Amino acid sequence: MNKRWYDAEPVIKNAINLIQNADNEKQNLMVDFIIREAKNLGVEIEEKTFDCFWHKRQDESAKYFMALECLKAMEDEAKRELAFKIISAFKNTPHT
Repeated sequence: MNKRWYDAEPVIKNAINLIQNADNEKQNLMVDFIIREAKNLGVEIEEKTFDCFWHKRQDESAKYFMALECLKAMEDEAKRELAFKIISAFKNTPHT
């Protein structure tokens, strides 16, 4: 089965789907948040380190994919905690 790395964990998948479907402003805020949290945890990703899946999505920003790679590199528990924070941020944001 050809699944994305985050499909195995429903909480992470939900958080990523929320980010993917968000408007540009909210998406940028979440991307910055993920990158900042990853750096706080000591996760380091080279900017050019994207697997072939990301190259197929050229319409997306490099910073967005950098955030996903940072999330991917985190320990499993840290990924889940961050995913819960992202979901919570979306639930606590009024719809416009």
